[in-house]
Order: sequence, then C-alpha cells, then structure tokens
Amino acid sequence: MADDSDLVRVDRALLRLRRMWDAPAGIEHEGALVEGSTLLVCLAVAEGRVTGEVGVVEVAGALGVTHSTASRLVSRAVGAGMVRRAPSSTDPRRASLSTTPAGDRLVSASRDFRTGRLAALLEGWTGRDVAALADLLTRFADAVTAPRP
Repeated sequence: MADDSDLVRVDRALLRLRRMWDAPAGIEHEGALVEGSTLLVCLAVAEGRVTGEVGVVEVAGALGVTHSTASRLVSRAVGAGMVRRAPSSTDPRRASLSTTPAGDRLVSASRDFRTGRLAALLEGWTGRDVAALADLLTRFADAVTAPRP
C-alpha cells in the first residue's frame, strides 16, 4: 500500500498538471479559429475508430460528459467541417462518426504540438526515464479508465 505522503505528492502533481491538458477556448488551425471542444471531439473520434465504430455514446464516454452534451459538441464539430456523420453499419438508430481530412490534420497538428512540448519538457531526461514515465502513466491511465464493478 502506498504511503499517505506519497499519495499527497501524487495528488498535488496531478492538480498542477491538469492545467497542461485543459482545452483552450479556441485554437488557430489553418487560418480559422477552432473551438477547443471540437478538437476534443476529433481526438475522441480518431482514437475510438482505432478499435471500432464511434458514435455519440463513445464520444460522451471519452469526454466524460452526458449524451446530450456530447451530441451538441459533435454537432459543432460537424458544423466546423472536422467530423462527418454517416449511418451506422450495425445499428440504424446510431450515427457513425469519422474525422474529415481537415479533422485528421487538426488531430495530427495537435499531437505534434503536444509531443513537441513533451520533448522540450523532458529534454535532459534519459531514454530509460522517459520509458519508465510512459509505462507508469499508461498503467495509471489504464486504472483510471478501467470499468468499475
């Protein structure tokens, strides 16, 4: 079992890091201002499509919001030309979401920005330390996102 003082240190660190990952209100991309929520929807759709079809339910789960909120955010992303809706191949009541080429470029640009920032922050760390951080953060993220009994 972890020592209470270590848990306090982890808690403080996570609170400090939260600001790093907050979505900005707007992002300049290809000469247009894109809402931060549109980026989050694009990321959820792109990540989810790796393992299967993505609908509003999956976006809601990925973003930790209600179905109605996810539906509004998806509609904004569709309106911005970053996400496309198509009929589901498995359920006629569902829509299947995918990123458009513009949405793909937004996802790629945001990933490049984040990994570039990480590279700068981790400059001077050994490859072994970066790998250990990646392993531990992945393990922690898996625990956070695992279904609860």
